[in-house]
Amino acid sequence: MLVATHYTVSLDIGKGVYVVRNKDAPMCPECGVLMSGYDHRKRKAIGADGKPRIFLIRRLRCPVCRQIHAEIPDSLIPYKHYASEVIKAVQQRDGSLCPADDSTIRRWKK
Repeated sequence: MLVATHYTVSLDIGKGVYVVRNKDAPMCPECGVLMSGYDHRKRKAIGADGKPRIFLIRRLRCPVCRQIHAEIPDSLIPYKHYASEVIKAVQQRDGSLCPADDSTIRRWKK
């Protein structure tokens, strides 16, 4: 999985998804070779307002090691359903305004 730090996010109104476009060339984390586009997949993230947003995430394939890597923006955390600003706000403050369950908030604070 690649985490993009220089990217743009635009709303595709027709599809109802946010399209993420990386500004940097995607390099394979395993062998360091420039990767090419493979396909896209949808990724849901819940924001601070509690509403889910659908992101169109690009998947890339390395021509050397043939591995497929997802390219996610740094506003999302791998394998988490909430946006990074929600999780960081809970870890830095009390989390009373967070839309997540209490058990989830306790895990984030640990």
